[in-house]
Amino acid sequence: MAYTAGNLHNMPAAPGDIIYKYDAGSDTMLTVQESGYFNNTDDSLNLTVDDLILCDCSDGRMWLKVSAISSGVVTTQWVGGDLPVNTFATGTAAELSGSVFPGYMEVGTSVATASRVVLPTPYAGAVFHAQKIDSGTQVFEFDAGGSGATGITYDGSNRRIVVRAEGEGFRVRGTSATRWRIEYLNHHASAVSEGASVVMPGT
Repeated sequence: MAYTAGNLHNMPAAPGDIIYKYDAGSDTMLTVQESGYFNNTDDSLNLTVDDLILCDCSDGRMWLKVSAISSGVVTTQWVGGDLPVNTFATGTAAELSGSVFPGYMEVGTSVATASRVVLPTPYAGAVFHAQKIDSGTQVFEFDAGGSGATGITYDGSNRRIVVRAEGEGFRVRGTSATRWRIEYLNHHASAVSEGASVVMPGT
């Protein structure tokens, strides 16, 4: 499905300070969050930077903020509500540098081999939560300094979180355009133990 103009309604206010409500129908939060979903190429929208959109989607309700508009393409950022669900393509071991959004991701045996996942560029208020849901042998490295995200760190000099065992996971929150802060980290043993998940410095 795609954007439906008749489903977007606004509460009049000053430009950049308007709140909209959008009924996404069968579209998921992840679909609505994609850059360009609220395209404005025909001037049928009056969205401006910093406007807020409350989105009722098929899998939850979230707030988006208009962060940029260029040549009619509207870019939004998740700023509250339910977390969109990110998923690996089944059987894929490709590096996901451009298709992971702030949101929630489960990792497990549906991925054919160990994968390195590059977190999206952070911004203040962005949240990403990852959880390993089964006991498969795949090792997942979540990297905050990979393609498109050069120089981004977690707390201090750490840049990668390695998730190995079932039940392990982490949650990070963006506090700027260059830093993710760790809110939660669950791993089963110290970094010196075989099979442990670790927080690693950048290389």
